[in-house]
Amino acid sequence: MTDPLADLVDLIRPRAVFWKGMEAAGTWGIGFPATTDVNFAMVAQGRCCLTGFGPVLELAEGDFLLMCGPPAFALASAPGVPPADGEALLAASPDYQVRLGSGAADPVRLVGGHFILETANADLLMGLLPRLSHLRGTDSGAGRIGRLLDLVGDEAAADRPGSSLVMPRLVEVVLVEALRSTPSDTPPQGLLAGLHDPQIAAALRAVHADVRRPWTVADLAATAHLSRSVFAQRFLLLVGTTPITYLLTWRMALAKDALTRGRPIDEVARSVGYGSASAFSNAFHRVSGSRPGHYATTAG
Repeated sequence: MTDPLADLVDLIRPRAVFWKGMEAAGTWGIGFPATTDVNFAMVAQGRCCLTGFGPVLELAEGDFLLMCGPPAFALASAPGVPPADGEALLAASPDYQVRLGSGAADPVRLVGGHFILETANADLLMGLLPRLSHLRGTDSGAGRIGRLLDLVGDEAAADRPGSSLVMPRLVEVVLVEALRSTPSDTPPQGLLAGLHDPQIAAALRAVHADVRRPWTVADLAATAHLSRSVFAQRFLLLVGTTPITYLLTWRMALAKDALTRGRPIDEVARSVGYGSASAFSNAFHRVSGSRPGHYATTAG
């Protein structure tokens, strides 16, 4: 069976993970700018709070955060604490450990970083992922992710034969686990929300199974066994975009990936459902702002 989440992760192709630890005590704060990265953080000990995603989010030991293309955000001992420049602190810490605050009151340990992705599709694909996913330490997924991160750290620190093969697969598993783990107190968002709805999931799987087909909303509604209007409304509510926009987004993501691999434009056009290279070129230009040939030359 076609698995849209697996397709998405395969297209993003996470190959490594950059991370550092942080120890803090007393009053402290650390801030980071907005980014298109897929960031994560895990509270290994203590408590702290997250700001930047709306209401202040209280974090406890064992909690895990996945942030996809996050806005500027900060982690702190309490709301309102002025944050230090996180990027500067990380750059100045050769031992992969940042230390903040003073004294021994309320000790906190964090592990955080970002996935290193080999993709030209961050701008297209981030809209299909939740901006913030928060797993409580009591959620089963958080425990599994913690154990996987331990394996990643162990593999990164060792010099074992086959590490170049093992590490990318471990990182993929971490990201898949982080994406598919459903928080206990918040509903899934984006593509994940659609996959949790059996009828919308059926339509998503159909698109991924045959992206070349000239799908219409009526076709996809029939696949989902819903009326056209109910299907369109539910798809937009759950996935955050219209069915046809999702189809176009996925086609262009596949096309960009193929172009960076050096495939001929007419072949790429056929592979994503366009009858001619000119029709594909016009659609690609509308979405990406450049012609396929120029994109292949500059991004390849």
